[in-house]
Amino acid sequence: MQTVRSIKVTTLADNVVYDGRLLGQFGFSAYLEITGHRGKKHTIIFDTGRKKGALLYNIKALKLDLSSLECIILSHGHHDHTSATVELIKRARRKVKVIAHPNTFLPKFKIEKGKRHHHGVPRGERKTDILKSGGQIIETTQPNEVVPGVLTSGEIKRVTPFEKITWKNFTVIDGKPTRDHVLDDQGLFINIERHGALVLSGCAHAGIINTLQSALDVTETEKLYGFIGGTHLIRPKEKRLAETLRKLKEFDLQLISPAHCTGHKSIATISQAFPEAFVLNYAGRTIDTAERLKDPVF
Repeated sequence: MQTVRSIKVTTLADNVVYDGRLLGQFGFSAYLEITGHRGKKHTIIFDTGRKKGALLYNIKALKLDLSSLECIILSHGHHDHTSATVELIKRARRKVKVIAHPNTFLPKFKIEKGKRHHHGVPRGERKTDILKSGGQIIETTQPNEVVPGVLTSGEIKRVTPFEKITWKNFTVIDGKPTRDHVLDDQGLFINIERHGALVLSGCAHAGIINTLQSALDVTETEKLYGFIGGTHLIRPKEKRLAETLRKLKEFDLQLISPAHCTGHKSIATISQAFPEAFVLNYAGRTIDTAERLKDPVF
């Protein structure tokens, strides 16, 4: 797999916000500025948040230019990650690729007090809407090279016993409600030269450990640099959190920046366990690997 020189990640949407100019929301979105191996620049957006107004407000406040946007990666088909895809494509004013798992756009719901509550891709942001806006949809279960050195994970193998999905939500497949194991969950892997792969996760429904292992397998690198994004540890059992910390130590990460659905308790626990690698994430936070990176000792 090819490498990139560096990547700058700006969080556009997150539960937490510290900058008084910006808005927070329960959702996730990140703006990626990539410098390729030969110096070529690329712009990608990973997920499009839950509140489109808040996301677009933050983009304007941060003075980000979407005219060079090449691709939007959707980590999975929940409404807190897919609510402004069409609006971003329109602002790019170019043919933007939208890469997603085939299950992403299937109807999804949960049942509470006998009523269905839909939480899939919202109206106005679905396949027909994306195509009408000028976007190009690429649906695949396999890793997909977005630009040289940058790969989607494809469908992530579930091999870690303690990261099983226990919720009782549903997705509609061939017209039939089916227990939703969120097979559409995927990450984004950026292979940074001399330092290894940086992982972006939306919610990591597949498990953050499974996602990190997938990065090693898919990129065929010997080293991970770190991860930015959700871990779905918002209300974990103590055993799962402890097992996650134990496995994270085995990866020897230089950057750990949990966000969105990680939850305050888990974020605090992770920061205490990895004080050198931990970086607090929030809307408006920019992590520039060109500035943070140091040559690791193998």
